[in-house]
Amino acid sequence: MQEEQIDTDVVQIDEEEKSDRMESDIEETLLEPRFKYSRILNNVPGILRKDMATCMAVHDKFVAVGSRSGNVYIIDHFGSLHPESTARHHRCSVTKISIDPTGSYFVSCSQDARISVAGITSFEFAQIIDLKIAARSVAIDPDFTKRGSGHMFVSGERNLLLHYRTFFGNYREKILYEGMDCDGIITQISWQGCCILSTLFYFRNANQLIALVQPTHEKQSTFAIKVRPSHCWINNKTLAIGWYDTISICVIIGSSNSQAVSSIENKEVEVHYAWKFDMYIADISFTLSDDKSCFWKEITVFGMKKAAVQNNECEMVLALLEPEDSSTFSLTTEDRIEMCTCDRGNLTLFHMSSVPHENVYFLLGCQEFIEAQPCSADDRVRWYLENDLLRDAMQYANEHKAQLEHLDPVDIGRRYLNSLTKQKRFAEAAANLKAVCGRQKDLWEYYVNEFERNNVVLQLAKYLPVRDPQLEPECYQCVLIAALHNHPVLFYNLVKVWNPDLFRVGAITDMAMKRIVHENVNPLSENDAVAIYRSLSRLYLYERKYDKALMLYIMLNDKTVFQVIEKYHLFDLVKNDLTKLMAIDTNLTIRLLIENAGSLPTKTILTQLAIYPKLQLAYLNTLFERNEGEEFIDFAIGLYAENEPQLLLPFLRKTAIYDIAKAIDICEKKQYINEMVYLLGRSGNRMKALDLLVNKLGRIDSAIDFCRENDDSDLWNSLVDAAVKRPDHIMELLNTAGKYVNPLNIIEKIPEQMNIPGLRNLLVTILRDYELLVQMQRGSLQVTEADSNQLFAKYLSNRKCSTFIGFEQHCIVCRITVLLEREESADCRHANCDIIVYDCGHSAHIRCTYIPHSDGQTVMESRCPMCYGLHLYGKR
Repeated sequence: MQEEQIDTDVVQIDEEEKSDRMESDIEETLLEPRFKYSRILNNVPGILRKDMATCMAVHDKFVAVGSRSGNVYIIDHFGSLHPESTARHHRCSVTKISIDPTGSYFVSCSQDARISVAGITSFEFAQIIDLKIAARSVAIDPDFTKRGSGHMFVSGERNLLLHYRTFFGNYREKILYEGMDCDGIITQISWQGCCILSTLFYFRNANQLIALVQPTHEKQSTFAIKVRPSHCWINNKTLAIGWYDTISICVIIGSSNSQAVSSIENKEVEVHYAWKFDMYIADISFTLSDDKSCFWKEITVFGMKKAAVQNNECEMVLALLEPEDSSTFSLTTEDRIEMCTCDRGNLTLFHMSSVPHENVYFLLGCQEFIEAQPCSADDRVRWYLENDLLRDAMQYANEHKAQLEHLDPVDIGRRYLNSLTKQKRFAEAAANLKAVCGRQKDLWEYYVNEFERNNVVLQLAKYLPVRDPQLEPECYQCVLIAALHNHPVLFYNLVKVWNPDLFRVGAITDMAMKRIVHENVNPLSENDAVAIYRSLSRLYLYERKYDKALMLYIMLNDKTVFQVIEKYHLFDLVKNDLTKLMAIDTNLTIRLLIENAGSLPTKTILTQLAIYPKLQLAYLNTLFERNEGEEFIDFAIGLYAENEPQLLLPFLRKTAIYDIAKAIDICEKKQYINEMVYLLGRSGNRMKALDLLVNKLGRIDSAIDFCRENDDSDLWNSLVDAAVKRPDHIMELLNTAGKYVNPLNIIEKIPEQMNIPGLRNLLVTILRDYELLVQMQRGSLQVTEADSNQLFAKYLSNRKCSTFIGFEQHCIVCRITVLLEREESADCRHANCDIIVYDCGHSAHIRCTYIPHSDGQTVMESRCPMCYGLHLYGKR
């Protein structure tokens, strides 16, 4: 293919050119070009030099170009002429060409009032049709080559005519739409599927008009009146219309009219997008979405800039518009194309046709034919580089490595990083190192040296790779040393995260020790000092110097010490420092002691914790929860009595294995009455416990609860004897213990001279309660009797029911029918046998229900053999 790359003729609109043309001083965003342009050469320049182009149509395989002389040139996409298909079909300039989808035929029209149906690969239907009025536009049926389709096409001037081929090979016409003077001339027609579009939508399956295509621009100038619309079908239901300076995207949908009788008739058109653009539109197309599906992504517009036309200049532009909402769009690309034969006053001389699925666009002027193809990956990267968009160039190159042919993504990335370092933007450079260096170890080490040379090596801390690739130890050590002297907290985080195989642990440990030793020269804050000590402890672990590491962790009160002990099994190194561990975390220390119970006796642990009785108690409680340490329960009771008296009674209630006498002695010394009461109750000395409750504590309510728990009549009598000495105790006892003690016994023991306030009212209440109790008992008895009578009546009723015995019912033992016919009775041993019927409804022969005994006799079984699972053999 011969192509001439356009450098000066096809110019990309850059930011400076835009700002020069804008009246405001606001700087616009630089738009990235999407296409590269080239003139189609071979035979095309010679053709256009002697015969000006007036229209064109594009097929996947070729391009048909109409000329001013009436010729239709068939040219392939590379510019080579096909003379066998090229001919002069008209006597004057061709106005419109339409190619059928198979590429076998095309239809053209001209001002000579002729329509030419010409063949390219087939000539069976080729014909010249003379009209009364010259057609301004034509469109061929997508099914033109199919047999029986009628081989139709449409033409338009003021009327929209359908031409169809008859049986005899000539064409007849049918008026689809008869226009008036106010409707104007039909200058554009397109046919897609069942729809024909001109100045209206015609749905051919239903032979009806479904919508009018009205211009949305103002027709105030001659230029606006002369501009023709441009149609572009995106699919069978979606099309884009560009007219003057407006763009409409319409969708054919099913109508919601419930009166529609069939799916053929209920069609209507909705406008989904309506935009106004600052250019005069010559032609319109679209781009597909990135996945090459049938969904469109952008609208492609070819036309003149308004500002240039107003300044009597000609500036042809190819733009891409991406929708935002129904009335707004974003301009993604705007390329200026300088066409040397440009006519400033006639937009109809410029045409664009496309092959959307290949993203190829053909631009036609009077004497120029230009092809616009998508920019390659190399082209886009070069544009980024030319406009100093190094970051975008690097990102695009990394994302499209496989598509780059002449450029290296690594070189582009290095160029970007060098630019950042020159601008002292080291943080941004560090963040992009991974994208540039990837797995190249040498490149990583080069930039580590560069950052170290500029004293910014700490910027690399979170970006250095630790594997694939793993760098030399010096690279990691230089970052660690810089962090040690400038950012100790970062130093600790790096030591904790990085694998010790990445650097020389001994060297870093020595550096950290020197930093602490020379603290007087360069003072450290408290947080920084702690961070270095924590780092040292972890470094010692890497070196297996566990004793030093544990010493530092304990000194820092760091809970990590427990994880270290558990991970490396270092309990023997800290078993003499239990008090220090308890000071760090009591629960974790106790858990550690429990897990290592075999390493240190419990008695030794309690001895070490002697000055911390609460810690002793916590340790013992943990033992008890594991059902261990029963020999220390008495010791724990003493600890509770001394340190946690409020928890002593719950502990006594929960624990059963202890010396009650010792416990009573401890509680008696401390005068813990409640605990003594509980212990005395457990030891069997309930009378003393009751005496403590009544006489020592004066707690008659507790005494009542105590008697209720033990449920002993002697205790109740003792309580009554003790309670009648005080009026308030008497009232409490009568009020509370009436369910357990006969109130008469209490009343009889009240001294005659004792004055008891409220006794009369209390007695009235007791009598009423007793009366209610009696009534409830009577009511319960009545209900019980009624239920019993009802159940007994139901039982009698069931017993009165008869049991049906028929000829089909069998004995449940021998499986012979119970009732025998006359002819059967003579041959059966049960002919004169009695029948027994059980309550469950089963029946059997009396002879079959006998059970043999060991003495040789048989006894009749009264239970149902089937219900009780009996195995009977009967009486022989």
